[in-house]
Amino acid sequence: MPVAPIDDQGTQLYYEDSGALPGLYTTIVIIHGTAYHGAIFSRMFPHAAAYQLRLVAVNRREYPGSTPLSDEDLRIVNGTDASAGRDFFRRQSVDIVRFLAWFVQNEDIPKIHSTPGERDKAGLILMSWSAGWAHVARVLSDADALPIDLIETLTPYLRGVCANDPPRRVMGLPRTADCNFYEPIFDTSLTDEEYCTYFQPWCSNYYLHPDISTRRSDGLTAEILDNPPEGKLATSNGMSIAEKMAVTSASAVARLERPLLMAPDEFFLDATHGLFKKCDPAAGVWPRCKFYVLWCEQTVWECVMAAWHIEDMYNAKKVEGEVGRELLMLSMPECNHFPHWEKPELTCKVFAEFLG
Repeated sequence: MPVAPIDDQGTQLYYEDSGALPGLYTTIVIIHGTAYHGAIFSRMFPHAAAYQLRLVAVNRREYPGSTPLSDEDLRIVNGTDASAGRDFFRRQSVDIVRFLAWFVQNEDIPKIHSTPGERDKAGLILMSWSAGWAHVARVLSDADALPIDLIETLTPYLRGVCANDPPRRVMGLPRTADCNFYEPIFDTSLTDEEYCTYFQPWCSNYYLHPDISTRRSDGLTAEILDNPPEGKLATSNGMSIAEKMAVTSASAVARLERPLLMAPDEFFLDATHGLFKKCDPAAGVWPRCKFYVLWCEQTVWECVMAAWHIEDMYNAKKVEGEVGRELLMLSMPECNHFPHWEKPELTCKVFAEFLG
């Protein structure tokens, strides 16, 4: 079982690796979201090499193979202390950076490759999927506070950080004023079993949004159709029981994810505002590292709204001359929150073209 030691206290992270390739290739380390762990990306692995990608799916703490969180950390997630909450996510991001440093030191992956007049190639992309962004955001927003040895180790490699279909909730961002869609994450009347039963089709449904170009909630829908069109069945409803068991963790939802998704906005909001902060280019951390946002056009409304917010925030800061890191955005038409499971080869192709 492949595990990476990330400190001297015995903490380790489990990961799966699609494997090294000859020549130049891009390594993408993926941090999963809520309930579904790294195995949800397994369908992409057979296609990765054809697109010069090496995929590494990491299981966060509380998920199979990785060290559980301490009782104190779980208490913080269940609480309302904003300072403690911010520190918790800061420590999670440091753990992820330690994993990256360990990986590049042990796997001899290609460094960033530059050719005059062309965009950089190879190197390393750190990607979060869904609510995994809560654990990754501070890699960028708090980069200047990371241990210097980790910064220096990753500088020749880290070419980008990508938020893949992140929800508004873990950015601390508000709903639009007229948005009143039901969200199971706030329904405290549900038992943990009921929560998991409802959450899976809710997050994996194909939402046929009326008009995402409006950039308003009336252009979105939260409707889960009883008889969806062909090819639009919620991902979880198309999985066998064995498949669900292989890619999910109910205990992680009960212990960590359910309280995390109800945490105060203040746990997340400063990291969101810090993504584009301007700094001295000569002193900046990872100056070649871009910020990518990939989102899906038939995903849950939470994620569509997050993409709008991020783009608006970036454009406002750019007008004010306050942008310190470039943002690149791309949407995936006809895709729900799970293109890596539903359309694994297409997703590899999109990763290669957008990030590679």
